[in-house]
Amino acid sequence: MTAEPQAGPLRETPYPTLPGRGQYTERARRDLLAWLRTTTKAALPALEHSTIDPRTLPGNLENYVGVVEVPVGLAGPLLFTGRHAQGMVTAPLATTEGALVASVARGAKAITLAGGVTSQVISQRMTRAPVFEFAGLGAAAEFARWIVTRKADLDRRVAEVSAHSRLTAVDPVQLGRAVHVRFVYETADAGGQNMTTAATWRACQWINDRLAVMPGLAPTWFAIEANLSGDKKFTHLNMISGRGTRVAAECVLDRETLRRVLKSTPEAVDRLYRHSVLAGQQAGMAGHDIDAANVIAAIFVATGQDIASVYESGTGLFSVDVSEGDLRATLVLPSLVTGVVGGGTRLVRQSDYLDVLGCRGEGHAARFAEIICGFALALNLSTMAAVAGGQFADAHERLGRSRRVNWLGRDDLGAPMLSPMLARALEAPGLEVTDVVWLDQDPGSSLITELTSRSERRKVTGILPVRAAWKWDGGDGETDLVLKVKPLDQEVVIEAAKLASLCGGRVADLYPRWRDWTGFTGLHTRELAVYRHPEPALRAVLPRAYGVHEDAGREAYVIAMERLGPDVLHLDSADHPERWRPADLKAAVRGIAAVHAAFLGRDDELRTWLAPVQSAERMTSMRELWSALLEHAASEHPELLPAAGADRLGRIIEEIPQWWRRLEQLPRTLVHHDFNPRNLALRRTGSALSLVAYDWELATLHVPQRDLAELLAFVLPPDAGESQVTALLDLHREAVGHGQERRVWREGHRLALWDFAVTRLLLYAMVHTQRELPFLPRVAATTLRLIAIEDAAAEHP
Repeated sequence: MTAEPQAGPLRETPYPTLPGRGQYTERARRDLLAWLRTTTKAALPALEHSTIDPRTLPGNLENYVGVVEVPVGLAGPLLFTGRHAQGMVTAPLATTEGALVASVARGAKAITLAGGVTSQVISQRMTRAPVFEFAGLGAAAEFARWIVTRKADLDRRVAEVSAHSRLTAVDPVQLGRAVHVRFVYETADAGGQNMTTAATWRACQWINDRLAVMPGLAPTWFAIEANLSGDKKFTHLNMISGRGTRVAAECVLDRETLRRVLKSTPEAVDRLYRHSVLAGQQAGMAGHDIDAANVIAAIFVATGQDIASVYESGTGLFSVDVSEGDLRATLVLPSLVTGVVGGGTRLVRQSDYLDVLGCRGEGHAARFAEIICGFALALNLSTMAAVAGGQFADAHERLGRSRRVNWLGRDDLGAPMLSPMLARALEAPGLEVTDVVWLDQDPGSSLITELTSRSERRKVTGILPVRAAWKWDGGDGETDLVLKVKPLDQEVVIEAAKLASLCGGRVADLYPRWRDWTGFTGLHTRELAVYRHPEPALRAVLPRAYGVHEDAGREAYVIAMERLGPDVLHLDSADHPERWRPADLKAAVRGIAAVHAAFLGRDDELRTWLAPVQSAERMTSMRELWSALLEHAASEHPELLPAAGADRLGRIIEEIPQWWRRLEQLPRTLVHHDFNPRNLALRRTGSALSLVAYDWELATLHVPQRDLAELLAFVLPPDAGESQVTALLDLHREAVGHGQERRVWREGHRLALWDFAVTRLLLYAMVHTQRELPFLPRVAATTLRLIAIEDAAAEHP
């Protein structure tokens, strides 16, 4: 016989009572945090400290335990010419969605340059809809007729509760024996959900009192709300009748601004819009919108709005049309539920962000609504132009995998991985790593690391400093390491393609065709091969390597190397070339020259692990891409490439078939191919200086002068003299020791400099469009100066 399950309440285990319930003190918060740690067995170190005074939270939150910080970025400024919003406005957007702020800013820039956005609040209202159930249809119908005659009485009841709420309409909706009464209010500067609930409750008390003495009209049941108001839900009724603020924004973009800023045309955007309307109807979309909810949610979080109201507030009516070659765009938000007083707007940071918008306190609700609508229009336009211009697909490309990957996690970067590495490197068989402590992130990670920081968030990648404690042969010690966990080459390729797509025009069209030949293919395995190579000259300039870990099945490519310390000079000094003294520069040239000398004539060996290697034939085919990148750089960054410099680079690109074929004929070697102060430093040993070169992921087969050309472009000033360049060229030639005559060596430097300008400087300019590179203006100016020096030297050898 089986026992019957027992029904009824749990008596043996009482329901837990939270400590500090109803209290708003720091002690109560800590008591609640301790309880949470005990019950969940989680350490919760990030919750130890809080940035909000608990005493400020009554009415906003219960059972306060901590905060969640959402980063806030600034979009704009956006020029408003509205009824309530006028002038330049910069919007704070609280979000963790990469590229959202940049996309809003792009739309805001286009609208502002085209003359600004016109905005207008059409109406403002808030609704609450209590339900009254009656014994029969007749009683319900009689009540519906009666209630519309009592508005004056209801006005007085509302005024007893709120000075800010004005009852504008009483609308009964009979559904069988039930009557839902839509109380429609104007609520001034408040969102009004709570205010109108209290006012409606007082009115309903009066209604029930009156009905109780009216024969046959006493309701059998009543509730303050039964869903007709659509509170925090999308409804077609509210879209038509309005709930919250009904607000509109409009702008006109001329063809040139649309092309230059949003990288599209009026016809392309209009064509996509018409297809999207039909598709939205087929999908059952309410209204028509692109992504206004992104802006609405981000501003709501920053300014203390009721975040759940994004559901109803995010519905929009977006439209475009082409008129006389210009693009007119309009956005209507029919039910934007916001407030500038009360609720979360009282919190100090949220209040400050309202102040940023000029919307803090009474009298600013209409301005606030117009600002939100204007920035939502900016995002709609930016996103639609990105789709129309072919940028959206690249911006959302992800690696297609046919299987699930067990990616490397931080737990994998611990003792089991590091013990054998340190045992071999320290020549200590049996050494055991006992603890691994994560240190603060080192500054100055590589551009490639930054480029892929968002490509696959479930993976651990980047520069990760750790301290490994170990024991061996009765003793113990600790070693500081840097774990470089590399992304896949295709992750980098995809992220670079996203940047190209945002440039629009020919760059966006051509980059996907050639993206696998811009230097990134193979980078996840190439650097591991460098650190495995036994060549003494190479190992002499590398940071000390403790080992590498490669597991293709887990997409794991890890290098464990020394954490460079205080004996190292000029670490990550790309923005400080003035720190490089002549003696420092000579030490760097001698150091890399030793590597060049060691690998000269070993082309076949290098090709086995440096593939793919660029060729004159492919560089010639890629002229269309290099020309597009030059056009983009000259147009977007004229301060980097003045007209004379752009013309000179244009001629260099046209002549690629001739000079790159000559490059292939010159002696080649292993080159770092990213040899600049972002990736090199000097180690001081007594009075001697020696090179430390890291980040070898772009290493390739090239003429040795390629590394020198890049180093000089980064370190020399834009007014560098010919004698200074010649002296360093001679030093490099003598240190490599190949015996090549001076004239030919200088020719190799000139061609390597051209190659750097075309294949690297123009890519830097592409990146600079979306992420500022502080070193680039100086490097561009120095590169053009070096080209002029070499041109003069070639004319007068």
